[in-house]
Amino acid sequence: MLIRKIALIYFSLLALLFSANAQNEALAKIDIPDLKEYLTFIASDELQGRELGTEVNGLEITANYLAAYATEIGLKPAVENYFQTVPVLHTTRSKNDFIEVKNKKGKSVYRSEELVKLNQSHGVFSLDKESVLFIGFGENIESLDIEDKLVIVAQGNAESFSGEEAFKWQNRLERAKMNAIIEKQPKAMLMITNPKDTENKIFKQLQGWMNRPGYSLKTDDLTEQPAVLLATPKVADALLGKKGEYIKYLEEVAAGSEAVTEVSETLSLKTGVEPELLEAKNVVAYVEGSDPVLQNEYIVFMAHYDHIGVGKDGDVYNGADDNGSGTVAIMEVAEAFASLKEKPKRSIVFLWVTCEEKGHFGSRYYCDHPVFPLDKTVASINLDMVGRVYDGPRDDVWKDSPKKVKDFDGLYTLANDVWPGLAEINAAHCAELGLVPDSSLPKERFLRASDHYHFHKYGVPILNYATGYHADYHKVGDEVERINFEKIKRVADLCFLVGFDLANKIDIEF
Repeated sequence: MLIRKIALIYFSLLALLFSANAQNEALAKIDIPDLKEYLTFIASDELQGRELGTEVNGLEITANYLAAYATEIGLKPAVENYFQTVPVLHTTRSKNDFIEVKNKKGKSVYRSEELVKLNQSHGVFSLDKESVLFIGFGENIESLDIEDKLVIVAQGNAESFSGEEAFKWQNRLERAKMNAIIEKQPKAMLMITNPKDTENKIFKQLQGWMNRPGYSLKTDDLTEQPAVLLATPKVADALLGKKGEYIKYLEEVAAGSEAVTEVSETLSLKTGVEPELLEAKNVVAYVEGSDPVLQNEYIVFMAHYDHIGVGKDGDVYNGADDNGSGTVAIMEVAEAFASLKEKPKRSIVFLWVTCEEKGHFGSRYYCDHPVFPLDKTVASINLDMVGRVYDGPRDDVWKDSPKKVKDFDGLYTLANDVWPGLAEINAAHCAELGLVPDSSLPKERFLRASDHYHFHKYGVPILNYATGYHADYHKVGDEVERINFEKIKRVADLCFLVGFDLANKIDIEF
C-alpha cells in the first residue's frame, strides 16, 4: 500500500513537471520581435486605419493576414477559410428628401427639403396626403390612441418651453419620449423643433449629425419600427393655417389646454435611401481540445482588429494600441497553444472581430450566430488596448477617468459575476507574473464598453484586459513607436496561463 501511494505521488509530480515544462516551452513562443513585426504591419499607413469604406481596404487586408497566420501556425478553421461574414448596411445621405403641406383642396401651401430621419429605420420612407394629429409635447399619452396615425409632437416639454434653455436638445428626454410614442405603433412620428429657435440651430445641428454616412449591422429582425422624423416649425405653422399659429398652440398647451388637435391639412413626405450591403469578416480559428468530452467546451480569446480609418485632412489613424495591441497579443497566444504537443482538455477559440468601432458589430453578430455554442463557452477573454504604460503628464488628460492608463505593472481586469472562479484564477496568475490587477471599473458602464458585452449579455463568464486610456486614444498619435511591447508580452503570457488553467480545469460550473 505504501509503495502504491509513493508511486502515485511520484507520477503526479512527474505529470506536474511535464505540464510546467510544456507551459514554459509554449510561453517561449510569445516573443517581442514577433509582436513588433505583426503590429508594424497591422498599424501601418498602408492599411489606412483598418476601417470600412477606405480607398485601400485595410480591414480586408488585415482579415486575410490573420487568416494566413492562423493557417501558418496550424490553427483549425472554425468556419470556411476562417471567415464568418458579418453583414453591414451602409447608408448615405438622401438627396431627394422633401416635406409638403397641402390644404383641404389639395393645393400645396408649403414645401421644403428640411427633413431629418432620427431613427435607424432603413430604406425609403414616404407618405402621401396623410392626415396628422398634434399631441403637444407628447406628455400624458397613456390613454391616447395613436395607432397607425401620423403624430406631430413638440421638442422638449412644457417646462423647458417656458424656460431659459428652450433650444437645448435634451437627448435623454427626447429618446424617452420617442420610445413611449413608438410603443403605441403610430404610422410615423414627426417632431417639430422649438419655434423660439428662430435660427433653427437645433434642426441644423441634428441634420448635420444624422445625415452623415452611417453603418449598421443587418439583423434578422424584420420588424420595421415607425419612422421618427424631425422638421422645423414652418411645417407646423402650415398645418395649423398660418405663420405664428404653432407657437400659440404650444403656449396654450403649456398653460394646460388640450394638446390633441386634428387639422384639415395633409402632409406628404419622402426621406431616406436604400442602404448598400457590405460584407465585413470575423476571423475564427481554434485549437481542438484533447479530452473527448471537454473538447466540446470552449475558451474564447477575442480582440477587435478594426480602427477608425482616415481623417478628413488625410491623416491616418493607425490604432497601434486600439486595437492592434490586442490583435497581435492574441496571435502570439494562439501560437503558444498551437505549439503544445499535448493539447489542453477544452478547445481554445481565437476570435478576431470586426467593426467594434462602428458599434460592436462583429462580436454582436458572433453571439447572435455563434460558431461554437455559447452555453458551452466557459469564458470569453477580450483584449482591447493592452500596449501602453503611463507616459507622464500628457496622459493626465484622463485623470478624471476611472480608466486612466496604468503603469508597467498595472492592468485593468474587468470580470462579470457569472462565475467568480474566473476572477480568482486571473488574480492568481497576475500575482505569478507580477501584474497588479485592478477590478474597480464601474461594471454598469464598462461591461458595455467593448466586445465582451455581447458574451456577457448571453450569460458567458467574461474577462476584459486593458492597460487604459492615454493621450493618443483615437488620435493620430496612436502609433507603434509609443507601444510598450514588454507590456503586451506580459498580457499575452497572462492570457496563456489563464487559458491553460481554464482549459484543463475539470469542475467549471456556473
